[in-house]
Amino acid sequence: MHPVARRRASRTVTVGVVAALAASLTGCGQGSNVSEDYAQICRDNATEKRLPDDDCNNHGGSAGWYYYALGSNSRTVPAVGQQATGGTDTLPAGKTAARGISGDGASVSRGGFGGSGSDGSHGS
Repeated sequence: MHPVARRRASRTVTVGVVAALAASLTGCGQGSNVSEDYAQICRDNATEKRLPDDDCNNHGGSAGWYYYALGSNSRTVPAVGQQATGGTDTLPAGKTAARGISGDGASVSRGGFGGSGSDGSHGS
């Protein structure tokens, strides 16, 4: 009788699979969960329409930061050019805001796995 040969699983394959899984969980981008309390966008306070974030960074005209409260349910943030209502123009004390929300609009919720599209900073 011949001895039974045992096959060993390749550690390279296992490490590759684990790395790919980790990348897929952490690289979710927009439309994912964030750890911040609010989503921060730029809004024209006169027309109530969303503006590109650069308009607020450059402090031009009636542009100002606008915040949407995030909860465990997904919140749709409007795209640039759409009406931006139902939020607040003041970030409550002690709260954090996710920045960099897609200008195409995004579905964002608080908590869980995934990327944030955020710099993790407080709004100002």
